[in-house]
Amino acid sequence: MEPVTTSDHGTPMSQKIEDERRALHRRFDALGTRLAAALNADRIQGGGWTHKAGQACYGSVTLHHPDGLGFDLSHQGGYHKGGAGRRLTVRGIYPADSNVRHAEAVTVSMDREPTAMARDIVRRWMPGYLAVIGQALESARQADRERAARRALNRRMEQALPGLHAAHVNEHEAPHRHISYWSGGQYSREGAAAHASGSVMLTNDAQHANMKLTDVPADLVLQILALLDARQPLEGTISPRQVAPARKEIHAPPPLTIAGEVLSTAAADAPEPAILPRADDCLF
Repeated sequence: MEPVTTSDHGTPMSQKIEDERRALHRRFDALGTRLAAALNADRIQGGGWTHKAGQACYGSVTLHHPDGLGFDLSHQGGYHKGGAGRRLTVRGIYPADSNVRHAEAVTVSMDREPTAMARDIVRRWMPGYLAVIGQALESARQADRERAARRALNRRMEQALPGLHAAHVNEHEAPHRHISYWSGGQYSREGAAAHASGSVMLTNDAQHANMKLTDVPADLVLQILALLDARQPLEGTISPRQVAPARKEIHAPPPLTIAGEVLSTAAADAPEPAILPRADDCLF
């Protein structure tokens, strides 16, 4: 049985380390509580700040804002002597799906009162962070939209070809994967036969893809090439149908003449003939 290492006071060394870790966690938890209270009291970014103490052996605490902003304070320079060994490093929190430059880190003294420490961080570090975090958050939102688009198309492709599957990705990444594979021909999987083997690689937004086919039967080659003909619609099916016979033209009937009807306005407007007197009616 191996001997148990103890401290100078007879306490097992593992227990001593655990006690120190817990004491450090309580210390940084208290610091985070006061920093969050100071940020909220000054209405920094509208308030709503919370904190979470870390479990690192060197001590750390993270401040979070509801809009996705945040920063971390960690005691990483404890090996330095004097005041340099009692400074906390301030670094921003960024979404995983962002590719923006990070605001330059600063350090603050552990010996400062938390309210003064918070205001020092806001004055010296936060302007640089706010200048880039908006772009980082939008980049993360765009990445979320693109993952959703790939998930939707991957599901549709799996329904179209049951043998299609992911490879070389973990279970979490598989639904929004970029590349899918399938085996066909003599290599078809049981219950998921395909005419040819291949792969498909989606673009980030799933609006286009690169496809690779292997060992494609000649007849299928012709069908695929016909589908690629840009003269044909991408959606729907053109089905031949019988065209209805042309309707016989209906001619207008000839005009009807009704007795007594005025056929000409010229005749209707002509003056009546004058009545001449007879010869025997004249007096000489």
